[in-house]
Amino acid sequence: MKTRGFSIIAMVLALAGCQSIPVIYPTAHKVLVVGDTLVYDGMITGEAVLEAQRVFQDSNKPIKKLKITSTGGDMAVGIEFGYFIKEHNLDVEVSELCFSACANYILPAAKNVVINTNSLIGWHGGTKQADELWELSVPKKDRPAFMIYLNRLRVKETAFFGYIGVDQQITSYGQTVKSSCQTKQKTDGWYYSIEDLNKMGLNNITVKGTGLLNEIEYRDDSGQMDTTNIKSNKITSCLLDSVFQS
Repeated sequence: MKTRGFSIIAMVLALAGCQSIPVIYPTAHKVLVVGDTLVYDGMITGEAVLEAQRVFQDSNKPIKKLKITSTGGDMAVGIEFGYFIKEHNLDVEVSELCFSACANYILPAAKNVVINTNSLIGWHGGTKQADELWELSVPKKDRPAFMIYLNRLRVKETAFFGYIGVDQQITSYGQTVKSSCQTKQKTDGWYYSIEDLNKMGLNNITVKGTGLLNEIEYRDDSGQMDTTNIKSNKITSCLLDSVFQS
Protein backbone atom coordinates (compact mmCIF):
# COMPACT_ATOMS: atom_id res chain seq x y z
CA MET A 1 0.00 0.00 0.00
CA LYS A 2 1.26 3.48 -0.85
CA THR A 3 1.26 6.04 1.95
CA ARG A 4 1.79 9.25 0.00
CA GLY A 5 1.09 12.20 2.24
CA PHE A 6 1.23 10.28 5.53
CA SER A 7 4.16 10.80 7.87
CA ILE A 8 5.02 8.48 10.73
CA ILE A 9 6.42 9.94 13.93
CA ALA A 10 10.19 9.54 13.91
CA MET A 11 12.07 9.10 17.16
CA VAL A 12 15.77 9.95 17.33
CA LEU A 13 17.72 8.33 20.17
CA ALA A 14 20.74 10.22 21.49
CA LEU A 15 23.39 7.62 22.27
CA ALA A 16 26.79 8.07 23.87
CA GLY A 17 29.68 8.52 21.50
CA CYS A 18 30.07 10.23 18.19
CA GLN A 19 27.25 9.22 15.83
CA SER A 20 25.68 10.86 12.83
CA ILE A 21 22.08 11.96 13.33
CA PRO A 22 19.90 12.15 10.23
CA VAL A 23 18.36 15.56 9.60
CA ILE A 24 15.00 15.64 7.84
CA TYR A 25 14.01 18.91 6.23
CA PRO A 26 10.27 19.50 5.77
CA THR A 27 9.03 20.35 2.30
CA ALA A 28 8.54 24.00 1.42
CA HIS A 29 5.11 25.53 1.81
CA LYS A 30 3.34 28.78 1.01
CA VAL A 31 0.89 30.42 3.41
CA LEU A 32 -0.55 33.90 2.89
CA VAL A 33 -3.75 35.92 2.99
CA VAL A 34 -5.25 37.39 -0.19
CA GLY A 35 -8.38 39.44 0.48
CA ASP A 36 -10.73 37.24 2.49
CA THR A 37 -8.86 34.03 1.57
CA LEU A 38 -6.19 32.05 3.40
CA VAL A 39 -3.96 30.46 0.75
CA TYR A 40 -2.25 27.19 1.74
CA ASP A 41 0.06 25.48 -0.73
CA GLY A 42 2.08 22.49 0.47
CA MET A 43 2.02 19.39 2.62
CA ILE A 44 0.03 19.32 5.84
CA THR A 45 2.73 19.59 8.49
CA GLY A 46 2.75 20.95 12.01
CA GLU A 47 4.96 23.88 10.99
CA ALA A 48 2.80 24.89 8.03
CA VAL A 49 -0.55 24.57 9.84
CA LEU A 50 0.71 26.56 12.84
CA GLU A 51 1.84 29.26 10.43
CA ALA A 52 -1.57 29.22 8.73
CA GLN A 53 -3.31 29.63 12.08
CA ARG A 54 -1.02 32.51 13.04
CA VAL A 55 -1.54 34.26 9.70
CA PHE A 56 -5.30 33.79 10.14
CA GLN A 57 -5.25 35.32 13.63
CA ASP A 58 -3.01 38.22 12.56
CA SER A 59 -5.17 39.19 9.58
CA ASN A 60 -6.83 42.58 9.96
CA LYS A 61 -9.68 41.46 7.70
CA PRO A 62 -12.17 38.62 8.26
CA ILE A 63 -11.13 35.42 6.47
CA LYS A 64 -13.97 33.43 4.95
CA LYS A 65 -12.22 30.87 2.77
CA LEU A 66 -9.25 28.49 2.63
CA LYS A 67 -7.74 27.96 -0.82
CA ILE A 68 -5.64 24.81 -0.68
CA THR A 69 -3.29 22.78 -2.84
CA SER A 70 -1.85 19.77 -1.00
CA THR A 71 -0.59 16.23 -1.48
CA GLY A 72 -1.63 15.50 2.11
CA GLY A 73 0.59 15.03 5.13
CA ASP A 74 0.46 14.22 8.82
CA MET A 75 -2.88 12.70 9.81
CA ALA A 76 -2.96 14.07 13.37
CA VAL A 77 -2.13 17.55 12.13
CA GLY A 78 -4.73 17.19 9.37
CA ILE A 79 -7.41 16.42 11.96
CA GLU A 80 -6.49 19.53 13.96
CA PHE A 81 -6.54 21.63 10.78
CA GLY A 82 -10.00 20.19 10.06
CA TYR A 83 -11.22 21.27 13.51
CA PHE A 84 -9.86 24.76 12.80
CA ILE A 85 -11.75 24.97 9.49
CA LYS A 86 -14.99 23.72 11.03
CA GLU A 87 -14.81 26.00 14.07
CA HIS A 88 -14.19 29.06 11.87
CA ASN A 89 -16.91 28.05 9.39
CA LEU A 90 -14.57 28.37 6.42
CA ASP A 91 -15.36 27.61 2.80
CA VAL A 92 -12.70 25.55 1.03
CA GLU A 93 -11.51 26.00 -2.54
CA VAL A 94 -9.30 23.32 -4.07
CA SER A 95 -6.74 24.47 -6.57
CA GLU A 96 -5.13 21.66 -8.58
CA LEU A 97 -4.83 18.97 -5.90
CA CYS A 98 -6.25 17.75 -2.57
CA PHE A 99 -5.03 14.26 -1.73
CA SER A 100 -4.74 11.97 1.30
CA ALA A 101 -4.98 13.92 4.59
CA CYS A 102 -6.28 16.93 2.64
CA ALA A 103 -9.24 14.92 1.30
CA ASN A 104 -9.71 13.09 4.62
CA TYR A 105 -9.93 16.05 6.96
CA ILE A 106 -10.03 19.38 5.09
CA LEU A 107 -12.87 18.81 2.62
CA PRO A 108 -15.34 17.24 5.11
CA ALA A 109 -14.81 20.11 7.58
CA ALA A 110 -15.65 22.88 5.09
CA LYS A 111 -18.82 24.95 5.07
CA ASN A 112 -18.84 24.79 1.25
CA VAL A 113 -16.38 23.18 -1.17
CA VAL A 114 -15.46 24.47 -4.63
CA ILE A 115 -13.11 22.32 -6.71
CA ASN A 116 -11.49 24.27 -9.50
CA THR A 117 -11.18 23.10 -13.11
CA ASN A 118 -8.39 20.60 -13.81
CA SER A 119 -8.07 19.45 -10.21
CA LEU A 120 -7.55 16.00 -8.71
CA ILE A 121 -9.10 14.74 -5.46
CA GLY A 122 -7.99 11.52 -3.84
CA TRP A 123 -8.69 9.48 -0.74
CA HIS A 124 -6.46 6.47 -0.04
CA GLY A 125 -7.04 5.35 3.53
CA GLY A 126 -7.43 6.53 7.11
CA THR A 127 -6.62 5.40 10.61
CA LYS A 128 -9.32 2.71 10.61
CA GLN A 129 -7.98 0.85 7.59
CA ALA A 130 -7.00 -2.76 8.22
CA ASP A 131 -3.91 -3.41 10.32
CA GLU A 132 -2.56 -5.56 7.48
CA LEU A 133 -2.35 -2.47 5.27
CA TRP A 134 -0.41 -0.56 7.89
CA GLU A 135 2.03 -3.46 8.22
CA LEU A 136 3.01 -2.97 4.59
CA SER A 137 4.14 0.55 5.42
CA VAL A 138 5.79 0.19 8.83
CA PRO A 139 9.04 -1.74 9.43
CA LYS A 140 8.48 -4.81 11.60
CA LYS A 141 10.69 -3.56 14.42
CA ASP A 142 8.66 -0.32 14.68
CA ARG A 143 5.18 -1.87 14.61
CA PRO A 144 4.52 -2.29 18.37
CA ALA A 145 5.25 1.38 19.11
CA PHE A 146 3.43 2.49 15.97
CA MET A 147 0.28 0.53 16.85
CA ILE A 148 0.11 2.24 20.24
CA TYR A 149 0.29 5.59 18.46
CA LEU A 150 -2.19 4.49 15.78
CA ASN A 151 -4.80 3.38 18.32
CA ARG A 152 -4.68 6.81 19.95
CA LEU A 153 -5.01 8.40 16.52
CA ARG A 154 -8.02 6.21 15.71
CA VAL A 155 -9.83 7.56 18.77
CA LYS A 156 -8.94 11.10 17.70
CA GLU A 157 -10.19 10.53 14.15
CA THR A 158 -13.46 8.97 15.33
CA ALA A 159 -14.13 11.97 17.58
CA PHE A 160 -13.39 14.35 14.70
CA PHE A 161 -15.84 12.76 12.27
CA GLY A 162 -18.47 12.62 15.01
CA TYR A 163 -17.97 16.34 15.60
CA ILE A 164 -18.31 17.35 11.93
CA GLY A 165 -21.12 14.86 11.21
CA VAL A 166 -19.46 13.00 8.32
CA ASP A 167 -19.17 9.23 7.74
CA GLN A 168 -15.71 8.21 8.95
CA GLN A 169 -15.52 5.50 6.31
CA ILE A 170 -15.12 8.22 3.70
CA THR A 171 -11.40 7.59 4.28
CA SER A 172 -11.55 3.89 3.49
CA TYR A 173 -14.50 2.86 1.27
CA GLY A 174 -12.10 2.45 -1.64
CA GLN A 175 -10.41 -0.36 0.30
CA THR A 176 -13.59 -2.13 1.42
CA VAL A 177 -16.12 -1.78 -1.40
CA LYS A 178 -16.30 -4.83 -3.63
CA SER A 179 -14.73 -4.31 -7.07
CA SER A 180 -13.05 -1.07 -6.01
CA CYS A 181 -11.70 0.95 -8.91
CA GLN A 182 -8.44 1.48 -7.02
CA THR A 183 -7.88 -2.27 -6.84
CA LYS A 184 -8.73 -2.74 -10.50
CA GLN A 185 -6.85 0.23 -11.90
CA LYS A 186 -3.97 0.31 -9.38
CA THR A 187 -4.39 4.03 -8.77
CA ASP A 188 -2.91 5.99 -5.88
CA GLY A 189 -6.38 6.88 -4.59
CA TRP A 190 -10.05 7.29 -5.41
CA TYR A 191 -12.78 9.90 -5.35
CA TYR A 192 -16.57 9.83 -5.01
CA SER A 193 -19.63 11.02 -6.88
CA ILE A 194 -21.37 14.11 -5.50
CA GLU A 195 -24.38 11.92 -4.69
CA ASP A 196 -22.33 9.54 -2.55
CA LEU A 197 -20.53 12.42 -0.83
CA ASN A 198 -23.91 13.88 0.09
CA LYS A 199 -24.93 10.55 1.61
CA MET A 200 -21.75 10.57 3.71
CA GLY A 201 -22.61 14.02 5.05
CA LEU A 202 -20.35 16.09 2.82
CA ASN A 203 -22.68 18.63 1.22
CA ASN A 204 -22.50 21.91 -0.73
CA ILE A 205 -19.86 20.77 -3.23
CA THR A 206 -19.29 22.43 -6.60
CA VAL A 207 -16.98 20.94 -9.22
CA LYS A 208 -16.02 23.41 -11.93
CA GLY A 209 -15.33 22.40 -15.51
CA THR A 210 -16.18 18.98 -16.93
CA GLY A 211 -15.25 16.92 -13.86
CA LEU A 212 -12.33 15.77 -11.76
CA LEU A 213 -9.03 14.61 -13.19
CA ASN A 214 -7.97 10.97 -12.99
CA GLU A 215 -4.29 11.83 -13.06
CA ILE A 216 -2.10 14.88 -12.64
CA GLU A 217 1.57 15.72 -13.07
CA TYR A 218 2.27 17.67 -9.90
CA ARG A 219 5.39 19.61 -8.94
CA ASP A 220 5.53 20.11 -5.19
CA ASP A 221 7.32 23.46 -5.51
CA SER A 222 5.23 25.52 -3.10
CA GLY A 223 7.14 28.53 -1.88
CA GLN A 224 10.50 27.44 -3.29
CA MET A 225 12.66 30.03 -5.01
CA ASP A 226 14.67 27.67 -7.20
CA THR A 227 12.55 24.98 -8.86
CA THR A 228 15.18 23.87 -11.38
CA ASN A 229 15.66 20.41 -9.90
CA ILE A 230 12.06 19.76 -8.86
CA LYS A 231 10.58 16.89 -10.84
CA SER A 232 6.91 16.27 -11.48
CA ASN A 233 5.22 13.28 -9.88
CA LYS A 234 2.20 11.59 -11.41
CA ILE A 235 -0.68 11.13 -8.97
CA THR A 236 -3.65 9.02 -10.04
CA SER A 237 -7.21 8.68 -8.77
CA CYS A 238 -10.38 6.94 -9.96
CA LEU A 239 -14.13 7.34 -9.49
CA LEU A 240 -15.45 4.92 -6.89
CA ASP A 241 -19.03 5.01 -8.07
CA SER A 242 -22.24 3.81 -6.40
CA VAL A 243 -20.71 3.12 -2.98
CA PHE A 244 -24.14 2.60 -1.43
CA GLN A 245 -25.66 0.58 -4.25
CA SER A 246 -27.52 -2.38 -2.76
